[in-house]
Parts: sequence; C-alpha cells; structure tokens
Amino acid sequence: MASELYPYPAELDSDDEGSIEYDWENDSQIDDDDLSFDMDRLQIRGSGAPVTPLPLAGTPPPRRNSNIAGPLCVQRAPQPPKPLCVACKACSVYRDYVTCSPACIEKLCKDGPVDTTMCTYCHRRPKIASKDQCGQTCAENAKIACLLCKVRPKNRRYHFCGKTCKSIATKSTPLILEIPKGHMTYDMVETKFKKSWSARGTQPTISKIYKIIENDEFLRPYELYSYCGATGAMLLTKVVLGKVKQVNGWNEVMSCPPGFNSVVFDRKFGTHNLNETIVYSNDAIRPVFLIIFQ
Repeated sequence: MASELYPYPAELDSDDEGSIEYDWENDSQIDDDDLSFDMDRLQIRGSGAPVTPLPLAGTPPPRRNSNIAGPLCVQRAPQPPKPLCVACKACSVYRDYVTCSPACIEKLCKDGPVDTTMCTYCHRRPKIASKDQCGQTCAENAKIACLLCKVRPKNRRYHFCGKTCKSIATKSTPLILEIPKGHMTYDMVETKFKKSWSARGTQPTISKIYKIIENDEFLRPYELYSYCGATGAMLLTKVVLGKVKQVNGWNEVMSCPPGFNSVVFDRKFGTHNLNETIVYSNDAIRPVFLIIFQ
C-alpha cells in the first residue's frame, strides 16, 4: 500500500499509554479545594525579624482583654455536593471524573452509561437532537477524547487518556475499538486511506474505522498477511522496511534479496502504477487500524 521508505508518520506509532498527570494511578494534582484553603492560611514573610506594622492615624489601640487565646481557628466553607458516578449512581464522583473509582470507569468502558440519553462526553446534560453531545463544547472535546472511556482528552499523540484506560483495554487483547466519526484519529486515518488508494474505479466510502489494541504478548512474532479486493476490509499496518530494494519482476519477490530486508515491487496495472511493499519477517509488520469500506 505504500512505496516510500517510511510511509506513515509518528501518529500511527502511538500504542503506548504515555502518562497523564491526573490519571487514577499517577495523581500529582493538588485538589483545588485544598489548595484554596491552604492559600488562605499561608503567611509570607521575609528572612529577617518579624516586622510590626505601624498603626494608621486614628486607629484605636488593640483590646487587651480579648476572650480569644491562641491562633485563630479557620473554618472551611461548605462545598457544594458532587454529582453522582454515572456508572453506579451511588457514590460521588472522584474530582473531575464522571465516575467514583477505577472499577466504575472500567464498568463505564465495558457496559456504557446507565442513561443513554445523556451527552456521551460529559454525561450530565441531554444530547441535542440527532447528536451524541449536549453542545458545541462537548462536541469539540469529543474529537480529542480517549478512545476507550471517551470522557477525558487523550494524552497528546497517544490513543488513551492515561495508564488506567490502557490497562483496561489490554486486559482482553487483541481488541478492536470503533473510532467515532469526527474524532481526530478517524479523520487522520480517513485522509491516509484516501491519499493511498490507487486502484481503478470510484474510491470507496469508509463506513467504519477501528483501532486495534494489542498487549506485549500479542506483539511478539505473529503471522499476518491480508489482501482484499475493491470492497470489504483493509488493515492499515505499520512496517519496518530496513534496507529496501526496488524490483519490477515477479521472480525477484519470491525471496528476500541478499543484503536487503524488503522490496518495493513496481508493477503497472493498465495506466496505474501500483507499488507494493513486501517484507519477509513476521516481526516487521503489525496492524494498527482496521478499515471497513463499501
């Protein structure tokens, strides 16, 4: 499907979970309520001796016989109640999540929300008619959402928001996750599919795109060879080509030429020039996306 040495940029190489600073398992954010409370109590002084401020003109002297002894007790203002977890509907959510615990985020990922009429991103407001989100803000957030939980932004070039969703996804690998239309990953794959399609006839219309999830065991040596016609399914794969040799005869692709790791077979099909890349090691290729077209 590709004829260049490195046909796909780094966004396809994004199966690692990365890390995100407010993930369930790597939480280093200070709670906003605690931070506000601590800042109210904080007194900043220089390194020298304490300085007693001069009283302003007309200021009455301090009262000597005060009933308050010792430091002043600071009382926290009551906090508004947090919304309920969208998975169990029993406990309050954890910080800015929509669930109360990793167990409930796993339940949400596997079973979906209890109320399917609510926005698929915030799960707090009803969907707009014929839409999956409640408004423009959530619709924009959904374009960059984690492919598993779909309620938090994915971590930069990775497909998940953090280690928790990566761990949940790899429990049942190999796994395919449908990518929603309009998601930035869907648009990226669709663009690459259209640019690389070189067969004769009308270019097919993509109906679905799936992300293939693998664990370390699945990524070890495996056999993969897929070919399809003008309609059906196609695997978009990531390939390590190594040293490439350009060939144009069938007899030159039967085995790997000495001193090379792969070949690019340049053959003509009518007026079309179809370049096919061939590798000879199972470890050199791995699936990344599954495209269904018609």
